[in-house]
Amino acid sequence: RPPSMNGYARIRKLRVFGARVYIHWSALLVGAGLFLLCIRTPLLAVITIVSYFGIIFLHEAGHAGFARRMGYRPFAIYLGVIHGVCDYEEPYSHKDEAIVAWGGVAAQMMVALPLIALAATTPLASVRGLGPVVAFLGYFNLVFALLNLVPVAPLDGAKAWALIPIALAERRHKAQAARRSGKR
Repeated sequence: RPPSMNGYARIRKLRVFGARVYIHWSALLVGAGLFLLCIRTPLLAVITIVSYFGIIFLHEAGHAGFARRMGYRPFAIYLGVIHGVCDYEEPYSHKDEAIVAWGGVAAQMMVALPLIALAATTPLASVRGLGPVVAFLGYFNLVFALLNLVPVAPLDGAKAWALIPIALAERRHKAQAARRSGKR
């Protein structure tokens, strides 16, 4: 469900899988705070801010991408301080809803795991400017993705884990149908 528009500003000309992107004023305030913390090295400040917002943006873009792939229209992505919301067409089934719920974590893992692997096998994190990228889009991204899978609303895990019993029931149904057609 989309948040109220109070405090959100649209990022003009930015669309992700057709969805408009909005950012909350409080997230901009955190971005300004990060900039002030790193003011002595402006490039590092910008990299840190982009990496911070990258975690939230990446997660919500994953939902929008999965929704689009499932045939649902993504309307908007809302970016907040520590979370976001992807507003998309109402799914036709609980299975589709569960698949879209996995989209955010899948997108985060596709970025986090290769970055962590590169950081573990190369001196990537020690390259000037890449430390925040590895920290935010690698390690923090992984932690937040895993936390988001806790099966408690409003976290995605509350919907995502429903995919397992749905898939098992479908598999059982197909096996029973195959047995019945084989007996005839």
